[in-house]
Amino acid sequence: MGGKKKSLANRLARMSDEERARYLQHKADIEEEARRRKEQLIAIFMKHKIKREDGFSRLNLAKINQHWHQILRLNKCKEMREDVEHMKQFMDRTLEYKNRTIARLLEELELAEEQYCHNFQAHVTHIDQIIGSHEKYMSLMEEEFQKDLDELLAASMSTSRR
Repeated sequence: MGGKKKSLANRLARMSDEERARYLQHKADIEEEARRRKEQLIAIFMKHKIKREDGFSRLNLAKINQHWHQILRLNKCKEMREDVEHMKQFMDRTLEYKNRTIARLLEELELAEEQYCHNFQAHVTHIDQIIGSHEKYMSLMEEEFQKDLDELLAASMSTSRR
């Protein structure tokens, strides 16, 4: 490297001021162009890298959202299972209560039917007794009436014969 610097220094020393200024300007232009191209390459590289990273970012975001939705679905399913279990227990208790109520009402209905049959039988017995008593009374009254009628007819006949 040291050799190049010497040759460049020798060359610059041999040049005129105008040539040296042109040479230095040309060298500065080449360096500027190289710097500009380097910046352009870096900018293109960075654009591609940003685009690639943006794609990865969207992909990762989609994966995260998908995973998040899966977690939410699992939690919702768990909550719904618990709700269904609570409702099932509630419905089982309600059904058991209603079945007990129906059984109790059937027992009460059976007891009421027994009481009705007993009361109806007692009523029929009493009515039969009343009818029997009334028939006895009526036959006694009829006998008495017949006896009184016979006595009246006999008395009426004995007075009419006289």
